[in-house]
Amino acid sequence: MELGFRRLYWRIALYISVALLAFVLLGVASVGIVASLELENYAATRQSPLGREAAAVLSAEGKPGLQRWLRGAAIPRGVSVFVLDRDSRDILGREIPAEFASFVRASVVGPPESPAANYRPVRLAPQLIGPDGAAYAFLVLPSQFTLWGSAATAVGLAVVALLVIASVAWLIARAVGRPVATLQTAVRELARGRRGARVPASIAGRRDELGALAADFNAMAAQLEELLAGRERLMAELSHELRSPLARLQAATALAAQRPGASPAEARRVEQEIGRMDRVIGDLLRYSRLSVATPVARRLVRLEALIGELCRDEELEARSRFCEIEVRAGPDLMVVGDPELLRSALENILRNAIRYAPSGSRIQVEAVRSAADIRVTVADNGPGVPEEFLEQIFAPYFRVPGTVASTDGSGLGLAIARRVFEAHAGGLRAALRAGGGLEIEARLPAAAFLQSP
Repeated sequence: MELGFRRLYWRIALYISVALLAFVLLGVASVGIVASLELENYAATRQSPLGREAAAVLSAEGKPGLQRWLRGAAIPRGVSVFVLDRDSRDILGREIPAEFASFVRASVVGPPESPAANYRPVRLAPQLIGPDGAAYAFLVLPSQFTLWGSAATAVGLAVVALLVIASVAWLIARAVGRPVATLQTAVRELARGRRGARVPASIAGRRDELGALAADFNAMAAQLEELLAGRERLMAELSHELRSPLARLQAATALAAQRPGASPAEARRVEQEIGRMDRVIGDLLRYSRLSVATPVARRLVRLEALIGELCRDEELEARSRFCEIEVRAGPDLMVVGDPELLRSALENILRNAIRYAPSGSRIQVEAVRSAADIRVTVADNGPGVPEEFLEQIFAPYFRVPGTVASTDGSGLGLAIARRVFEAHAGGLRAALRAGGGLEIEARLPAAAFLQSP
């Protein structure tokens, strides 16, 4: 399954982006709530009559009285009250928090003013004027307010961060961890020998990288199951195919042992059985080799010449069955491939047609070019096969139900032929003829330099 873009990447990126956005929004909300609670006393103190009380004390008792009042005043929790002179010094000698020092000097106390000035800038704190005319700034500050907020603010932000991280981790684990664990379980089951191990369709059907990986695993597992089942069937059929000639050889050997000399007919029979075993074993090795995706030789092959030579070689066998071969091949049928494998595949198809062709019939071999392909058709007038078995005849050792097993072939001819054409990027199919018989069509890609522009 080809993916136009990396859906899993974008899904995780979306989760992280939403997490960051949620953290920012929840963090701002948390800071706002905590700050509003912490600054409640600060706002209440600024709006309280505390400053007027300080002004009254300063007017009545002067600076010493104001100092005594400031030491014993009932100041709300979380708030600090400073009374600053013109030099930004607290009358009790306390240090202003460093983060507020510059702000206090510039905007609360301000630089000294000239006596003749008739303009006074706005100050951010009330001014207290003593009996001697000295001015003091009445400054109220939140005692726990810092750059990172109070401990409660930090704890709130930490809780929000943990909640967001846990939510994102759960989403990513659900999107990635669970499918990976399921895929790992299926892989382990397959490794233990359970051929039916598959990843559930809920994961294999996902439209992301994990879904594609699960689908590829299911395809691989299905192919492995098919290959193993095919190998078991192949071994069973092979044992059956070899058991018959071995039994006949054993009988012929027993007869030869009972008599002093074997007749020419018996010797020919032994040679025939040995030849049949040789063909069965040779076809089995060839089929096994083609079952593996091994590269084939790439040579320029003139297909019409190869077909003509093959038909001339098989003419003798056709005549022995009282039928003839008719060849129609166009010119310049050039393909790229292994000439030996291609001849072997076409020979299997042609011999199969000769084997089932009735006496006095004609086997038609036609090779034509069709667009970018070359198609080779071998047609006979034999009994054919039922339509539901047209695909199964290319399986190893398949026999149409109700037919008598032939002793001429190995049972692998058409299976080998299909593997050969598939190895050459072609194909092989079977169809029923309108007038009766079977038609097998092979398709091969034409040589690239001969393709029409």
